[in-house]
Amino acid sequence: MSASSAQAITPEHLHNISTEELKRQLASDPREAVQWIKALAEQGEPEAQALLGQAYLDGHGLQPDPRQARIWFRKAAEAGHLFGMNMLGRAYDQGWGGPVDHACAAYWFRMAASQGLDWGMYNYGHLLLHGLGVEKDELQAFDWYNKAAELGHAKSLGVVGRFFEEGWLGEKDQGKAFDYYRRSAEAGDFRGQYNYALMLLERTQVGDALHWMRVALINAHLAFSRTMAANLLQHPHSALRQVGMEALHKCAQQGDEGDVYTYAKRLLSQQDIMSLSLGRWWLRCAARQGHVQAQQAVLRYIYLS
Repeated sequence: MSASSAQAITPEHLHNISTEELKRQLASDPREAVQWIKALAEQGEPEAQALLGQAYLDGHGLQPDPRQARIWFRKAAEAGHLFGMNMLGRAYDQGWGGPVDHACAAYWFRMAASQGLDWGMYNYGHLLLHGLGVEKDELQAFDWYNKAAELGHAKSLGVVGRFFEEGWLGEKDQGKAFDYYRRSAEAGDFRGQYNYALMLLERTQVGDALHWMRVALINAHLAFSRTMAANLLQHPHSALRQVGMEALHKCAQQGDEGDVYTYAKRLLSQQDIMSLSLGRWWLRCAARQGHVQAQQAVLRYIYLS
């Protein structure tokens, strides 16, 4: 697509294009697709403005530019676009393209939430729960999480489960917590999957617990994978300790030299020959990546061999 052809596109094109066609264009040539989106955004189309903000945020088809992302999210938000409102709130909440401002984040999350967006409800609930930019209000936070959960929002289902498991608003209700975690897990949230697995294990449903714990590990981002490794390696059940090792392995593959070194140390603490051999290999990997303790350990192995 040339620049001139992009400028010729009208808002009707965006309204008429199917989701599948848009995904195909983005997947096939993001640089061309983002020019098409940009042309529509500059014509004032809120949907394109929100998409352009996301493209700038992710670096999809152009250089990442959080400042531009915030600008385009604001244009979409001020035009009444719910996704744009939520993402502008996220920009303020996370400091994308400017300073963190939880009060502004709360305003835009509340705007999106009050108009029915589940992510807005979830994000506004989070600020209420932790007292960020608004007065801390656990009851009101629960109400917003619960509204999103009623819409099937996976993360909100999991948080409602935590309310019941921990008894944040009164007495604990393990039965309700179990049900909400199950629904969160089935809807695809890795934290819900993790908590559901733990509750399944408490019910001695070991096979199902291991299944959901491994699904959680597949879906988890790096930070939560590290949390899973730390928690599960201390678990009294040997099967979950094995999943903890799998979490360490994932972190070593996706993380930094510290993750590689941590995995190497754990392998080297094992007694079997295979683990020791693998541990030395990972230790060398950490050393090559610049981890000082790994480099020192490799030198000791060389000296002693």
